Amino acid sequence: MSLADRPRATNTLGSTVFQHILRSSAAFVLVSLAILWAICWAMIWRIDAAQVARIEAEVEYAQEVYYSRGEEDLIEEAIGDDEDVIWSDDLIFELLENGDLLWVLRADDYTPKAGFDGLHGEEGWEVVTLEHPEITTPVRVNTVVLRGWDRLSIGAFVDPARENTLSFAIFATLAMLLIVLPLSLITGFAVSKRVFRRIEDISDTTAAVAAGEMEVRAPQSGRHDEFDRLAGGLNTMLDEVERLTANIEGVSVGVAHDLRTPLSNIGGRLELIRRDSADPQAVAAHVDAAEAAQGQLMRVFDALLRLGEVRAGKRRVAFAPFDLSASIDQLCEAYAPAFEDADKTFTAQIAGGITLDGDRELIEQAVSNLLENALEHSRDAARVQVRLTRDAGHVTLVVGDDGPGISPVHRDRIFERFFRADASRSTPGNGLGLSLVQAIVQLHGAEVRLAEQGAGAEFIVVFQG
Repeated sequence: MSLADRPRATNTLGSTVFQHILRSSAAFVLVSLAILWAICWAMIWRIDAAQVARIEAEVEYAQEVYYSRGEEDLIEEAIGDDEDVIWSDDLIFELLENGDLLWVLRADDYTPKAGFDGLHGEEGWEVVTLEHPEITTPVRVNTVVLRGWDRLSIGAFVDPARENTLSFAIFATLAMLLIVLPLSLITGFAVSKRVFRRIEDISDTTAAVAAGEMEVRAPQSGRHDEFDRLAGGLNTMLDEVERLTANIEGVSVGVAHDLRTPLSNIGGRLELIRRDSADPQAVAAHVDAAEAAQGQLMRVFDALLRLGEVRAGKRRVAFAPFDLSASIDQLCEAYAPAFEDADKTFTAQIAGGITLDGDRELIEQAVSNLLENALEHSRDAARVQVRLTRDAGHVTLVVGDDGPGISPVHRDRIFERFFRADASRSTPGNGLGLSLVQAIVQLHGAEVRLAEQGAGAEFIVVFQG
């Protein structure tokens, strides 16, 4: 079943992505409204403060005139050349158009002495509604009590800019709630549905792999976004898991193959011992053969255990500086007779004074495995060479021969456990030597590789420093 054919969850509204977008949209709208109302209230406060300051200044001036020059001078200065001491209601239109202040002076019984009779107010500040047959408008009034309980009220029409600002804030709030928020939710739903679909693809891939479909891979859109990177990383991991699984299967087959022969030999020798129990010499020969088979088994187990220890990094605690040049030189001297007996030319060029911080025993094991590999698998009369050099901050060890080399088909697998090319199956070995070499080299922070295709097989080990 392909990923496209699998049943999918459709609860987009309940997805984490949509819930996050919902919360983000709500937070955006609330913060925007808070900022909007803060600005509007600041503007309204400035408008009110300017109007209050204007009225207060006029009240202070009127009180000064009243107390210093008397009531008549106050009335005369307030009404100017107007013959009517008491203003008519129709004057409201002229005052409103010019933005002039309203005022009224009343006796202690609230009878108007001068000014606009329609203006009423108690002592202190208040906003009153000025009613007229043709207009109703709010007025901000400040009333003070004068000498003799006269009352002076001075007011101004509430600035239309205040009401306009408040109306704008209300309109913007409704627009945010009725237009912006729904659009954000619709956009969020579309985005979350797309994201949800991409997440579902990855989730379906992991579910398929968990069900045993190791060949399934997460689809990529080609947009190179974060989901493509996630899918690419997942696919790379699955490729590696598939490779390791195949490697484990190969190891299992290799272990079974390498154990079957010695176990069969041991079983056969036991049968022969039972058959030839009356012949001590025959029994001794069978026991020797069984012990040899048992030794072959132990070598396989020892190699596997050592390989496991190296890959787990357990031997790192034994790291210490040692003379790499001397160690390799001693190994070359030890192997020289074996190459001579095999009718192979063996030469070594070892630069002196090279030290390495590592496990001397493991490094010698790795070099021995490379020498054993050259000894067993190079052609007859081959020339085998070992070189140790230092150059540009690197220490390089090369072990190679001039034989037919390794087939391109097998080059990528030579470091796999138990891998043996068809041509080498007739020679002694268990297919773990080069795997152990690679593990030891990697434990020391170095790399081992097979040189480019050419004459012979040349292994190159590069140490840092």
